[in-house]
Amino acid sequence: MNERIKKKGAVDSGTASSLIRLEQVGKSYGSRKVLSEISLSLDRGESLILRGGNGSGKSTLLKIVAGIIPASSGRIHRSSKQLQTGYAPDRLPKLRMTSEEYLIHMGRIAGMPTAALTTRIEELHELLELPAHSPSLLIHYSKGMLQKVNLMQACLLRPALLLLDEPFSGLDTASSEKLLTLLHGLRAEGTAVITALHDPLPSWESVSTTYRIREGQLILEEPNTDEASNSGSVRYELDGLLTEKARERLAVAFPRVDWTAAGNAVRCGIPSEDCHAFMRDFWQAEGIVLSLNRKEGEV
Repeated sequence: MNERIKKKGAVDSGTASSLIRLEQVGKSYGSRKVLSEISLSLDRGESLILRGGNGSGKSTLLKIVAGIIPASSGRIHRSSKQLQTGYAPDRLPKLRMTSEEYLIHMGRIAGMPTAALTTRIEELHELLELPAHSPSLLIHYSKGMLQKVNLMQACLLRPALLLLDEPFSGLDTASSEKLLTLLHGLRAEGTAVITALHDPLPSWESVSTTYRIREGQLILEEPNTDEASNSGSVRYELDGLLTEKARERLAVAFPRVDWTAAGNAVRCGIPSEDCHAFMRDFWQAEGIVLSLNRKEGEV
C-alpha cells in the first residue's frame, strides 16, 4: 500500500495541485508483473529517489512517468497535457554526431527557438565542463562524457519534471558535483526531479524522499535508525555562494548553523536535523550550491 506523504524534498509552490499523480499503476509483460499498484504524487520542487535491484522496475516506472511506455493498469494524472518533461535513460548510444549537433537536433525536435537553444547548449557545456564546439563524434566519447551529453539533452528545456535513470553513472567526483549544482538549481526554480539511484548519495538524499521497489511494490524507506540515534554527530558541510543580506537572514533563522564567509563565498556547518529546512531556504534565497557533503563524528 502506497500512501501520499509530504516529501522532505518539497519546495512550497503555493498550490495544492500536483505536477503528476499515479493511482494504482501497474505494468505487466505477458504473465510477468513488473509493477503493481503504484501510487504517488509529485509537486513542484520535490525530489524523489527510486532504489531497487536490477530488474526491479525502476527504469520501467520512469518510462511510464515520462509517457514513453503505457501502464497496464491504473491511472496517471498530469497537471497539463503539455507538461514539459525531461528524461535521461541509463545510457546514451554512441552516435555519429558531435555533442553540439546532437543537442541542436534534440532542441529542434522540442521546438526551441534557435537563439535560446544555442545559448542553452553553451550554458550546459560550460556547467558540465565539456567542450561545446568539439569536432569529436559521440562514438569516440567515454562513458562519462556520453553521460554528460545525455543529461544535457534532458535539461535543454528547463523541464517542469526531470526523470533521470542512474544519472551519476560514469561521472567522476568533480562532474557529480557539477550535476548536483545543476539539479539543485533546477529544484530551486520549481522543477520536480525523480532519480533512479543505485549507490548512496547523501548530499542528494538529504533533500529527497527515497522509495524502494520490491516485488513490484513501492515502499517508503524510513531513515536509518542508527543514523537517527546518532544524528547529533552527523553534520552537512555546504560550500556555496550567497549574498550578505541573505546570509544574515538565514543566520537568524538557523542559529545552530556554523558560518565561514569571504564575500559571497560561504561554508556552512549544518546539523543533520536542520539540513532539509536550511537547504530549502538557501535555494529560495537564490544561493548557489557548489558542494554538499555529509560529515560523521563531527559536532
